[in-house]
Amino acid sequence: MNKGKKFSERYLPAILWLVLLLALILSPGDKLPSAAKIPGLDKVAHFSLFAGLLLLWNRALNSRDKKFTKQIFITNYLVFGIIFAILVEVIQQMVPNRAFDLLDIVANLSGSFVGTVCFYILYRKKSKLV
Repeated sequence: MNKGKKFSERYLPAILWLVLLLALILSPGDKLPSAAKIPGLDKVAHFSLFAGLLLLWNRALNSRDKKFTKQIFITNYLVFGIIFAILVEVIQQMVPNRAFDLLDIVANLSGSFVGTVCFYILYRKKSKLV
């Protein structure tokens, strides 16, 4: 397998997921389907998007060729799981028909944590998924 393909196999899913997340979270509120009929659906979406993001970014940034250390684990979680989760919510204030919501941050942070823990469990079990 050539190095270019290996790179795209590892990073492309994470990059595409990040683009999807940004497109959904930073879209004007009137362009999104109404979630008002299902209470909490918005929070489930935030949780799921960030869980997927952290799982895929950890997969992209960690390979079997190098040791997964606690420092890498903490750095990934701090940058993508905490800073990015809060930053997108702050930026949302500037998007038409969107607002800053502390519960969205809680959902983002919870999803980030779960995605990171899922990666760690799969990595430790030497799963082919990671």
